[in-house]
Amino acid sequence: MDTSTHITMGFGLAGLAFIDPAVAAGTELASAVLIGTVLGSNAPDFDYGIKIVKGNGMYTEHHRGLSHSIPAWFMWTGLLTAIIYLFHSNLSIPELIHLSGWIFLAVLLHVIFDICNAYGTQAARPFTKKWLSLNFISLFDPFIIFLHLLGFALWGLLDSPGIIFLLIYSTIGLYLLERFFSSRRAMTIVKKKLGGNGSITIIPTILWSVWHIVSETDSCLRSFELRSKDLKLIHTFEKSDPESSIIANAKKDQNVCHFLNNSKHVQTVVLPIPSGYEIRFFDLRFRTKNHYPYMAVCQMTKDGMILSSCTGWFHQADKFKSKLISHENSGKNQLEA
Repeated sequence: MDTSTHITMGFGLAGLAFIDPAVAAGTELASAVLIGTVLGSNAPDFDYGIKIVKGNGMYTEHHRGLSHSIPAWFMWTGLLTAIIYLFHSNLSIPELIHLSGWIFLAVLLHVIFDICNAYGTQAARPFTKKWLSLNFISLFDPFIIFLHLLGFALWGLLDSPGIIFLLIYSTIGLYLLERFFSSRRAMTIVKKKLGGNGSITIIPTILWSVWHIVSETDSCLRSFELRSKDLKLIHTFEKSDPESSIIANAKKDQNVCHFLNNSKHVQTVVLPIPSGYEIRFFDLRFRTKNHYPYMAVCQMTKDGMILSSCTGWFHQADKFKSKLISHENSGKNQLEA
């Protein structure tokens, strides 16, 4: 999920924590739990530090990886409990146990909700490095945010946060079940219409009746939109020649490697530029209207020397052009996007 959702859920869990008698009875524990659930709801995404230290390419590959793994659930819980205790040293051992439990729940729900969307996580590490993705809620879900905002309003009016958010999270649980079964029904419709050939991925949108679909066969990639039971073809891409020396050289670039290691249904486009070639790799799972913003871009000379590259989310062409220029090592005038 997006950061705003994780922050919102952190405050929601702080309200839910009032069903715990120890939290309801202790002002200091309630304050510590509020800090713990907000931080715990965001802790797995603290791998943003990779972007600061190692760059966007490394972050693109490893985001939602080790930081969401099973050992990390306990690491984040212990670390946050210890840090909060430094500022709430009057908490007793039993109260610290309650605090740890609510922090752990916040961390766990972060990972579970991330599994539910298209990007997925490596939550089963160290047992497997497979990306787990159930594809039935979008990265930002307005209904989940609405329920939280309703809960906050009722909290202010009724002052019974435990009961209020118990009802809110029960409703969210039922909503997730409905979305899961809706995604299965949508997949059944798509498979019947496409004949079940090749690999099919279904991607949720913020509209309940609209799904984005990507179909991949040995020869082509196709992007569809499913509205209710109406399947509309958006784009068809013939697969690039895997033996192309231009594409093969581009795949050796570090940023491109980072991108390919956690992407699926990738289309490659080679564009001629004055200095040589620009190679763009698009992940077709993430479509915004007629654009695929999640990509890696590499520029190279005609003899295969890589000039510059970048990877990430680029909703406008000028964004990745500026990234390419800013990552350039030499010869500013050599790069043209």
